[in-house]
Amino acid sequence: MISAIKKQIPNLFTLGNLTCGVLAIIFAFDKKLEMAAWLIVLAAILDFFDGFLARLLGVSGDMGKQLDSLADCVTFGVAPSLLIYQYALLSHNIESNIFIYSFILLAIFSAYRLAKFNIDTRQSESFIGVPTPITGIMVASWAFIQNSCPNIFEFFFGNIISYILFCITISLLLVSEIPLVSLKFKKGKQLKDFTVQLIIGAIGLFSIIAFQWLAVPIIYVVYVLSSVFVNFAKK
Repeated sequence: MISAIKKQIPNLFTLGNLTCGVLAIIFAFDKKLEMAAWLIVLAAILDFFDGFLARLLGVSGDMGKQLDSLADCVTFGVAPSLLIYQYALLSHNIESNIFIYSFILLAIFSAYRLAKFNIDTRQSESFIGVPTPITGIMVASWAFIQNSCPNIFEFFFGNIISYILFCITISLLLVSEIPLVSLKFKKGKQLKDFTVQLIIGAIGLFSIIAFQWLAVPIIYVVYVLSSVFVNFAKK
């Protein structure tokens, strides 16, 4: 009995993640974008702990893995894509343009990435392509950026060209073959082996202090570009 309960603990966190995703969708439709964004952030925390607890309790399995992907598809795929749609509507410039539906790409590519991740044995230690939670948080951060940096917000979501490029770029990065720099500090290695991670951390800390929520997309870009640079340097 205790063993059966212990096995379901990580799944409860996963279902909490899914619950946050569904609520985020509802709030996005109601144009309560900041509330939707906070729910996506909360879901990301729950998503971290479901995996952490599964490993800690020794109850990792295929059921949890598949349930996690289904929840992530809703929370970090569908919900953020609807936020992008609402961001475009806020600008009042492209709501009648058919290209506003570019936001759907994020949901489609998120589903594809999650299915691919479940069968990709190369991603046991580090990620290839940007994970859906990272993308979801980055998209959610714009709900706060719209108030603090309205001109930057308008540049990305008030112009049809930049809007389409934004949707296409973050969607393709989900399924790209870019091996991302691991942010884990492993034992047995010297500090110089983590130069890239330390640089990313320093830029991230400075960005948070200087730019608040705008730091999230900045860190996202720095993380992806540094991974591209590291892999190019290895060749």
